[in-house]
Amino acid sequence: MKLMKHITIALVLCAIPAMAFGQTVTCDACTHDVSVFRGNGGFIAEADGADKVTWVSTCGGITQSGELRPNNDGVVMVQFMDAGLVCTEETSRMQLGPVKDGGWYWITEEANSAVGALINKNILKNTKTEITNPGPSVTMRDGLGAVLLKETATGRLGLLPTILPEPPMTALRKCGFSGKKAVNTSCALGDGGTTTLATSTNAITGAVVRIMDGATVTRPAGAGEIAIVVDLWGNGSGHFSNVADKVELGQSATAGTAARAANRFTGVTYAVSAGSGAAPPTITAGTPKAGVDYSVDSDAATVTIAKHEASCSATASVAASVKIDALMATATDADQVTPSIVRDASGKVGGLSFTVVCPGASAANQGQELVPDNPFPVE
Repeated sequence: MKLMKHITIALVLCAIPAMAFGQTVTCDACTHDVSVFRGNGGFIAEADGADKVTWVSTCGGITQSGELRPNNDGVVMVQFMDAGLVCTEETSRMQLGPVKDGGWYWITEEANSAVGALINKNILKNTKTEITNPGPSVTMRDGLGAVLLKETATGRLGLLPTILPEPPMTALRKCGFSGKKAVNTSCALGDGGTTTLATSTNAITGAVVRIMDGATVTRPAGAGEIAIVVDLWGNGSGHFSNVADKVELGQSATAGTAARAANRFTGVTYAVSAGSGAAPPTITAGTPKAGVDYSVDSDAATVTIAKHEASCSATASVAASVKIDALMATATDADQVTPSIVRDASGKVGGLSFTVVCPGASAANQGQELVPDNPFPVE
């Protein structure tokens, strides 16, 4: 490869190469290999954040090592002939590092050269591809992650990699019941997160109304209450049930069906606060505050909102903040699915908040998302 003779890169050999006979010299700093270290040639690479690059060569029973000082561009280069490293033995290896991926090397014989990429040591254990054997017209010399090919008649050389890039893996489906109650294998697990669902029913149309986190709910103007059902589900990132015969446990695709009560997460309790100000007071179930009350049954909370004269009247218009925290008392409750439901130090596993405003303060159902069919995310 005659072009190499015209490349000038300033190098400093930091130490006289050390030489060992009949023993193995390790190189902790080495990150890459010259795939086929045989004959004349050389390598060029960019140092990876170090002020020196170490190299170790083994040729037959002789091992040599040394250090290279990168030039101003961070590049190091060695020509085997100039460094006394030409190797003609069958047992040979050249390591160097730390260097970045993208370095390369060349092998030169009488009139031809071959160029290949330095190979990262982290992939040397990857599955290797067998190179098609062309027969006696070409000789093949195996190396680390590459084969040196030489056409017998012409002496032409080639370096062919044997560790090939792998095609991207097909994305795994998310773990779940798959709509068929299938056994969960070869699926992607989620992050253990949850979705806290809050829904009401439109008194006129009967449509399901989902109350999103941060939404605004209008207080009723007269008699009657708005009832909001709150329960806990998986967040759709992928999980499966550890409870026998309950493959749909926590699967939010079933939350909009008649099986909602049977499939919500169990072992859930709720803490509810309501009122004005930055820290509204906690509600004791059955003792309403700011016209807001709640009850708990079958692992769901039902929050009720009624008329409240002190908040909404001819002389007052006070918004009430409602905050609902979903809690699990023990890790055993969280382990009803895989991956386990994420709990913080207080046992909190989810929650949401919304603001109750007076009639006339906002449009009816302001901040609510009306979804007539299934308003729930599907895993």
